[in-house]
Amino acid sequence: MFKAVKLTRVTIQCPEEQISPVMSVLGNMRLLHLIRIEETHLGKLGYVARVDRELLDHYTSLLTRTNRLIDGLHPTQPMPSVTKIPRPDKEIFRLKEVITRIEKEALSILEEREKTWQAIVQDQTLLDRLKLLEPAELDFDRLGSLKYATWMTGLIPEENLDRLEESLSDVYHALIPILKKDGKIVLFAMSLRDDENVLHRALKSAFWDPIELPDNLKGNIFEVTERTSRALEGLKARLSELDQQRKMLGEKYGTQLLETREIILLCSQLLKAQKKFGAIDHTYIITGWLPVDLFNELKKRIAEATMGKALIDQVDPEHIREVRSGILKIPILFNNPLLIRPFERLTTLYGTPSYKEIEPTVFLAISFLVLFGMMFGDVGQGAVLFAIGYYVFRRMFRFMDYGVILMECGVSSIIFGLLYGSVFGFEDLIPALWIHPMRHIDHFMKVSVLLGISIISLGFLLNLVNLLRQRRYGDLFSASGLAGALFYWLLAGLGIRYIFSENVSPVEVLLAKISAISLFMIMLLQRPVRSLLFHLRKGGRQRRLPKGIGITLFESLIEVLDDILRYMANTVSFVRVAAFGLTHVALFMAVFSLADMVRTAHGRGLSYWLVIVIGNLVIILLEGMVVSIQTLRLEYYEFFSRFFRGGGKPFRPLLEEKAG
Repeated sequence: MFKAVKLTRVTIQCPEEQISPVMSVLGNMRLLHLIRIEETHLGKLGYVARVDRELLDHYTSLLTRTNRLIDGLHPTQPMPSVTKIPRPDKEIFRLKEVITRIEKEALSILEEREKTWQAIVQDQTLLDRLKLLEPAELDFDRLGSLKYATWMTGLIPEENLDRLEESLSDVYHALIPILKKDGKIVLFAMSLRDDENVLHRALKSAFWDPIELPDNLKGNIFEVTERTSRALEGLKARLSELDQQRKMLGEKYGTQLLETREIILLCSQLLKAQKKFGAIDHTYIITGWLPVDLFNELKKRIAEATMGKALIDQVDPEHIREVRSGILKIPILFNNPLLIRPFERLTTLYGTPSYKEIEPTVFLAISFLVLFGMMFGDVGQGAVLFAIGYYVFRRMFRFMDYGVILMECGVSSIIFGLLYGSVFGFEDLIPALWIHPMRHIDHFMKVSVLLGISIISLGFLLNLVNLLRQRRYGDLFSASGLAGALFYWLLAGLGIRYIFSENVSPVEVLLAKISAISLFMIMLLQRPVRSLLFHLRKGGRQRRLPKGIGITLFESLIEVLDDILRYMANTVSFVRVAAFGLTHVALFMAVFSLADMVRTAHGRGLSYWLVIVIGNLVIILLEGMVVSIQTLRLEYYEFFSRFFRGGGKPFRPLLEEKAG
């Protein structure tokens, strides 16, 4: 918490025959961020390991077979968790035996079911087409015996029938409308066989939609329909039997199939990871980042798995030349408490902190919840948000983190709802523990500005810590450093004193002016002075001013003025906290006004409460989304911009992402 987990670079050397047990250990440890060998001197020398393509192809083929069984059997069991990663070279044989055994029992049923389903689709399609043609009472035996005439059935737009008649006026033909359906005519068309092409062209120009029928139909249309219906019922009965058998197989083998797929995916990922390894002769070299606390455990496990044939050592990041030069970045592994961890998603939306930056998730979480609750304070609506978040947390695994955030926002809304005395907009059910925002607008605005000053000040403090940790001491005199922070606190202090006492003494004003001018000059001159000192150090005793010192001074003036204006704008931006809090109350007032109009017309019955319920739902959906966006905006632009530089590399543990 407050900073990334301390990491160490680990290097493992093992014989080629021991690579599989080593990979199994790494998979079980999980918290190893592999470094591509190309990023080290060995990669530049061409010592890159090859992936065991043959073994990987076996796993790919096995995954295809497993997915076919899972898609066919539709197992409903929960996704199993694989806690122990097997050795890929050994596990392949057991997995093949498992899948082959299940295939022998399940494939015949799945293939027959697929054929039965296709037959049902074909017969149902034929039956639907026959129903359209039944009024014509067609006899397929007589139609099939025609030698000099041809016939076809289909649909055309009703308005095109006359045009079709006209286009066929020069040939012998018959057009028999059967029925009308959705603005189209089901049509039976005949012509001499010699004029078949003419008939086709005419029908096509009339936007003909043919009704295709099999060539082997026998008897009249009613007999064919009856036979097709009986066959369809038989197929459906057989499909029901096959579905029952499939369900039993799914219950029998579902968990095993899902677990098998997970193991296949994990083993495949371990094999694919080999492209990041190095290789010299018959020795593999694996390098990566690991939490310092886990090094001894990793060393012990690898020694046991390889019977002492593997060598493992560690190097502190400070001693790595590539890290010091910025070529190799240390990845960032977050370390936050359980309730704070979901907010890491919001932090990484803005960026990933560098290794020596403050990790801001804790500050983001606390300030986010305070700002959200202050703008969306209501006991009832907070309880609804909590319930929605709990449902997401329990039912939607992919969005579990957002479910936790929603629950915490709900709790914050409930707390501020108690402070405001608001329950679904009713302010007479419980007493306000603090204020009613709409009745104390001035006080609410002042608190919002104070909250903004506090958050911006926290941003300055975090930036000072970052500057000290990164040894950027020269930036302490800049507008974003200590000088800028003192300047801001000076102006903020005067502002707070005036807001609450409306009386600032002349002595205080004079001291503030002197301090402000001094700090302004420090911020203005820090860049030119640093440029001059660098020039003198580089040029020895040369006393000439460096080129471009005037431009540097002008740029520094613009930057300082811009930073000061942004301080003021950032502070004023927090007035929106009060504005949206008041908007929340105003929306309730609008809902109750509409409900009162309904009560005047229909009495305080169902209609009144229906308006209240619908109004609350609209407020939760509409303003809940708007308040969330505004809170993120304040966090990113007013808070994070003070200290967060980002540019870090996220920690990607081995086997972090699973497909399927």
